[in-house]
Amino acid sequence: MNDLPKLQRGARAAALRAAMADACIDSFLTSDGISLRWLSGFTGSAGTLLVTDGNMQLLTDSRYGEQAPKETAGTGIDVCIGDRKKHQEVIEDLLSETRSLAVESDRITWGEAEALRASVAAELVPAKDLLADLRKVKEPEEVVRLQAAATIADQALAVVRADLASEPTEKEFARALDRTMLELGAEALSFDTICASGPNAALPHARPSDRTIRSGDLVILDFGAVIDGYHSDMTRTFAIGDVDQDLWDIIQAVTDAQNSGCDKVEPGVRASDIDDACRSHLANHNLSQYFVHGTGHGVGLEIHEGPWLNSQSDDILEKSQVVTVEPGVYRPGVGGVRIEDTVLVTSSGFRRLTTAPKNPII
Repeated sequence: MNDLPKLQRGARAAALRAAMADACIDSFLTSDGISLRWLSGFTGSAGTLLVTDGNMQLLTDSRYGEQAPKETAGTGIDVCIGDRKKHQEVIEDLLSETRSLAVESDRITWGEAEALRASVAAELVPAKDLLADLRKVKEPEEVVRLQAAATIADQALAVVRADLASEPTEKEFARALDRTMLELGAEALSFDTICASGPNAALPHARPSDRTIRSGDLVILDFGAVIDGYHSDMTRTFAIGDVDQDLWDIIQAVTDAQNSGCDKVEPGVRASDIDDACRSHLANHNLSQYFVHGTGHGVGLEIHEGPWLNSQSDDILEKSQVVTVEPGVYRPGVGGVRIEDTVLVTSSGFRRLTTAPKNPII
């Protein structure tokens, strides 16, 4: 999409350096693709970014000799094109007077950490959430991308939802939904689309099968689109033809639970309280034992990122965070229901980015 506002990455480096200073970190290094993209704009498959007090250096190879400078323009990042030996020389030079080097401990392999220890004099220290915490609050330009991804998912569902009545297989319908999102402008799919019908819907992460969707089924659709690296995430549950009353009751209970959770979303609220709101509503219908996962998660350059909405979360919601609210009920051998929206935390509450109707009747 050519009309997207430009991302303002310059402020991100300043935010990182401030976080480093707060944590008494002298330097920071990452080779993680998501971290590289967020900080520098670089989207290549091989790169390392080194940040010190006075320098930011992106190290990559000759495959990206033209791409890397273009993608990092305006960020204040110097690009070094070369082989591993040259990169090592640059790292050693920049770290010659550095006491500690922070790495994202959850995004680096043991082998990579050992290689770093052997090649630099600086002490390696873990910085698990250094960037993840900075990425939780979305900039306006990021929200535009998240909204665009959500809108494509909404539009794609509107195009294909009626086809559920024609008794496709789960695989056939999932492929049609995926194809429609791509035709509408998605650059990729957020994840492998879930289309789960009948007893398969009792599996929260079911994979589309050759099972034919038929009258009496509940069908869970969980899917999303990607725009400029940013994801959407939405789940709707549909009732095909004549559905038993107890299944209708579950649909209503989960829909109301999802509304209860969304209604709790606002700055300053504990993420665990949103989980509790959904779980408590389902408990009133004797269904909480069938809600087997957390209520939600942050969405951005990754489909699952902080903040985390579950009973164990310590996160406190802030304005401009983007999260999912997705309670579900899964009855083994019977079926399941999940309703999910991606929502933006506003100054006084929330706004749904995914707005597809929740009318379950097909």
